[in-house]
Amino acid sequence: MGHWWRPTPDERGQASFSVVAAIVTVLLAGVLVNRVAWTAEAINKKAGNIAKTAVPVNEATDAVLNIDRTNELAGSILETAQPLEGKLAEIVRLATSVDRLAKSINGRAGEIDGTAKSINGEVGGILSTARSLDAGVKQIIANLDTTLAIVNPVTADSDNILRLARAAHKQAACIDGVLPGNTDDPHCREAGR
Repeated sequence: MGHWWRPTPDERGQASFSVVAAIVTVLLAGVLVNRVAWTAEAINKKAGNIAKTAVPVNEATDAVLNIDRTNELAGSILETAQPLEGKLAEIVRLATSVDRLAKSINGRAGEIDGTAKSINGEVGGILSTARSLDAGVKQIIANLDTTLAIVNPVTADSDNILRLARAAHKQAACIDGVLPGNTDDPHCREAGR
């Protein structure tokens, strides 16, 4: 059979050193690979941010490239708007006039409100006077009712007195007609009134 090979102490030290060197190399390679991956990821993030930022820049660049068309449209808008300037000035003048008128109306409304309050106070006085007059009129009506109750019999008596006075006058006229130097009073011939 064969004979087993035995490494010498030098060979053993070299083998251990080689294993250690290999492990260190593998570890360093892992660290470097991780570092490259981190760096690549950071670059990728920055590239994404740059891409996001580039979109508005790209759009702004498009706007700059279209500046001639933009200027043409702006000129057209300005030309179209120029006749409106006079109308706008007229609108401002009218708005100022309306504002002055509104302030004047507000002032008049304040005066009217004050007058209305004054009239309201006077109406209260008039209402009080009207109530007093109403009470007075009711009293007068009551007094007239009482007076009429007295006047009706007096009127009847006055009618009787008048009838009797006429009859007396007729009688006096007839007596006068028969006396010497009479005046021929026509009342004597009247029917009894």
